[in-house]
Amino acid sequence: MGTEMNKRQSQLALIATLLFAASNSVNAADAGSVTFATGTVSAERQPAQSLAKGDTVLVSDNVITGDASRAQLLMIDGAKVAIRPNSRLLVEEYAYGAAATTTATTSITTSDDNSSVISLVKGGFRTITGAIGKEDPSDYEVRTAVGVLGIRGTDFAVLLCGGDCNTAPGVTPGATVPDGLYLMVTEGIIVFSNEVADIELTAGEFAFIPLDTRQPTRLDTAPPVFIDDSDFRFDADADNAQPAGFDETLGTRRAPDSSAPDPSSTNQGDGSSSETPKQSIQGIDRDGTPIDLTPGGTPDPGNRTMNFSTGPLGAVDTVWSASLENEPSQYQLDGDNNLIGFGGMYPSRTGPDNATFEIGTASNVDTGFDSMTVLRWGRWAGGTATITLSDGSPADQDLGNQSIHWISSPDSGAPPVMPIAGTANYSLVGATSPTDNLGNVGVLGNATFDANFTTMRVNSTLDIDINGIIWNATGSGNIGALAQLPAHLFQGNYSVIVGGSSSGTGVFSGFFSQPGPSSDPSYPGGVGLSYSLQDMGGTTTVSGAAAFGNP
Repeated sequence: MGTEMNKRQSQLALIATLLFAASNSVNAADAGSVTFATGTVSAERQPAQSLAKGDTVLVSDNVITGDASRAQLLMIDGAKVAIRPNSRLLVEEYAYGAAATTTATTSITTSDDNSSVISLVKGGFRTITGAIGKEDPSDYEVRTAVGVLGIRGTDFAVLLCGGDCNTAPGVTPGATVPDGLYLMVTEGIIVFSNEVADIELTAGEFAFIPLDTRQPTRLDTAPPVFIDDSDFRFDADADNAQPAGFDETLGTRRAPDSSAPDPSSTNQGDGSSSETPKQSIQGIDRDGTPIDLTPGGTPDPGNRTMNFSTGPLGAVDTVWSASLENEPSQYQLDGDNNLIGFGGMYPSRTGPDNATFEIGTASNVDTGFDSMTVLRWGRWAGGTATITLSDGSPADQDLGNQSIHWISSPDSGAPPVMPIAGTANYSLVGATSPTDNLGNVGVLGNATFDANFTTMRVNSTLDIDINGIIWNATGSGNIGALAQLPAHLFQGNYSVIVGGSSSGTGVFSGFFSQPGPSSDPSYPGGVGLSYSLQDMGGTTTVSGAAAFGNP
């Protein structure tokens, strides 16, 4: 699934002096329309708009339902979506309807650009997928705070609980509903993927993915938050004709069809089973290591978002920090999952160049790992890093007097679902020792990072002691589209005070990572950041990487 997702995510670099030419003046396309609405239903856009029956839903809309409010949507490919109260759905991508090709016996609509990507930020919904999921399942994704859903033509319901499901219909008064993602399949097949495991569910099956461990678990009975929950119904007056055999209320567990595996004989995610599973479950562990959850098979290790900094580098005698997305074929890990190779951007006099970075004769030092955010970091030092440019020419970097700092995280099947409002203050959980280009190794005394998801801005500070001199950096930057980057990346600039008097410049860049607990499950659990600072004279450059968590 990682390879398909990467079709939508171009590898990109982040350089302080690089100007992007992309235009922001793109009109949002129609994604569907409202077929039923009751209570408070709105689309968060510029300007915000209340939604009623017949209104259009646009790509990039956040569809929001209030207390005792519901909405039903008919998407442009025929998909139907029933949204429960207190929910928030972000329509990230929705494109369908290319030219039709007709044969003597049938009419087939095809498109290389079809896509359906919806992020569940809060609450839940039920959907009967349309033509996009039926024609090519790889074009369809539902992103959540704990992983991503793919389908094979289906009818399913999904609910994200974050302390707000204890009073849901069907829940015993006073009972506590564990926080996490609940899944239920009525027809067809869904595949859930995150950095812990992949799990496939067929008709009549249920699963739960807790927010803390993120370990998918099959459930033998319907979770109480789904039982008799009329919020997941499609109303008759919304002109939603149901397929034969459809259970209108979703209140009773359907008998699985003949193709569904027997839940009692299927691996439950802990390695135990009463017999050889009929459906294999594969995945990677929290540390990014490929694992088999059933006998046989090797799972896709997935993509990694990573960030690196150094300086000076190549033809650009300046500070340098870059974020990028690597497919499994681009990055290399050693036996301890430390980064020893990646695809990145290299500064040349004609502009950034795609390059391959390998550790060469250098060594990984200052390596660290945080099990809660699943962030891993280190720096290449000593020896020579092997760098190969896109034309095959070498651009090896001597690391005798400087380091290449890196920080990375598995993508859990997809980048994190980004919140569109609120603020979060992150705490430093680990870092590399800052280094300069004169062979000195220093200490990161303090670092802060906070994000304002409403304004799409971040703030960062650094206090560094290196070679007996204190460097203080204070900076701010932009998130995602405001910086013309994918939603989970950011970049910014520092103002630097060196030795309490002289000033300098600096840059930082990084990414939000999905795993990890949070006081609000809609916030990404971790942040990976790298930085590069330079004094006013341009003689000394200080670089490093830092990991943040606990928002």
